[in-house]
Formats: sequence, structure tokens, C-alpha cells
Amino acid sequence: MNRLRGRPVIVTGGGSGIGRGACLRIAEEGARVAVADIRPGFAEETAELVRAAGGEAIAVECNVADEVQVAETVRRTVAEFGGLWGLVANAGTAGRGWIHETDLADWQFVLDVNLTGPFLCSKHALPHMMEGGGGSIVMTSSIAGSVIGPGGSNASYATSKHGLIGLAKQIAVDYGGHHIRANAIQPSGVDGSNFGKHAGEDRERMKTPQARLPRGRGWLAIRRQGKLKEEYGATIAFLLSDDAGYITGSAVPVDGGFLAT
Repeated sequence: MNRLRGRPVIVTGGGSGIGRGACLRIAEEGARVAVADIRPGFAEETAELVRAAGGEAIAVECNVADEVQVAETVRRTVAEFGGLWGLVANAGTAGRGWIHETDLADWQFVLDVNLTGPFLCSKHALPHMMEGGGGSIVMTSSIAGSVIGPGGSNASYATSKHGLIGLAKQIAVDYGGHHIRANAIQPSGVDGSNFGKHAGEDRERMKTPQARLPRGRGWLAIRRQGKLKEEYGATIAFLLSDDAGYITGSAVPVDGGFLAT
């Protein structure tokens, strides 16, 4: 399939996990990929994998909570590829602990990465999409954007993932007239993801407690974890493509049936 042939797409958090799966899949569909990640070595590794498979990719170091870095990422992508069609706002982190034990700095850190980051990326991407005549944005929310409890998370994470769905809807309504669509996906389990490891590294940098809330184990109708490229990446590629041309403002569960239980 070649549904994204020649279309420039930025993928934040593209160095690993769902982001890497998305980069590899959309490159297979012909996209020209800007792999943006706070960990430049991981970004370059993904870009090399794309190029080794015959695709086109650049690696960009980007902290999505830093507007200067976001603006530079968009600028470099447009300069390299001549425009911008798509944005996959995937970079994220996780919080820990009870509300009464969460300090303001930790709360703000999670929201800065998970919610303000996608806002900043959208803010700087949208003018180029409008100039180019359209585009598509996909945001990585979570099952925690709909449910709290077994399989849910702490307040800052869940709040940010609820907010991402609202942000996607707002962009869909405001920019539909410019032929720009925006949707969110809601992952559950991810096969081979190192999100937990990276979130732990974020906690260490923030010097915040590692206490976990007592949670039951979630139940999946499809009793396995989702595949990075073949399932999460494929869903993102579909939402970026014209095959999803009448889908906007939606939150799409890619969750093995978790939200159905």
C-alpha cells in the first residue's frame, strides 16, 4: 500500500514504542518521516531503520514541552521535505501516586509533556497544513482517557489523556474547513514497548516518588498485547490517510476490547 506517498509527517516520541511502530509503518506507506524524540540516539536509530527499509527519514531531537524545540522541529521538517501533511503527537510520560501525595511540579510535568506538548506541536504544524491545503493529526491518548480503575492510572496521567481527546475534537471542529482532520487513538497493552522504563527515567530526573496506586489487572478480550507496527502503527497510518477522510474528532480504541468490558 502507498497511501501516504510523498507526504511529510512528524512523529513525536518516534524513537521507541508506538512512535517507532508508527514511523516504520507510515514509511512503508510512502510517508517522509521526521522522527522527533527527546532521546536523539533513539530517534536516529528509528530513522536508520526506516532508511534501511527503503524509506525516507530524518531524526530531530525534540522536547515537546519546549516551544522553541517544537518550532525548530517543524521548521526543519518543512525545510527538508518542502511542507507538512501529518502530525503524530505520540510523545508522553506517566505520573505516579495518590493525588494528596502529588506535588505541583510533578503534576505540571506530566501535563506539560502529555497535553501541552501536543498543543504546541499542533500550534506550529497547523499553519503549514493550512498552507498546503490540508492534513491529518493523530494523538496518542489511552484507555485512561475514558476509564479510571483497573488498568487506569494516576490523576495527572488520566487527566492529560482525557484532555488529548478534547484537543483532537477541538482541532477537528476548528480546522475541518481547512481540510484538516484530527483524531486520537486509545491504546491498552503494548507488545515490546519500553514506555514504563522511559517514564521511570523521567521520574528519576524529576526526583519524584515511585509509589504506585493499588490497581487490579485489566481484562482484554483479545488476550495479548497490541503489536507496535502491525496494529498501532497500522491504525495511525489509516487515520493519516485519505481512507479515513470522513473520520475526524474521534477517539479510536486500539485496546484488545478493554473498553468493551
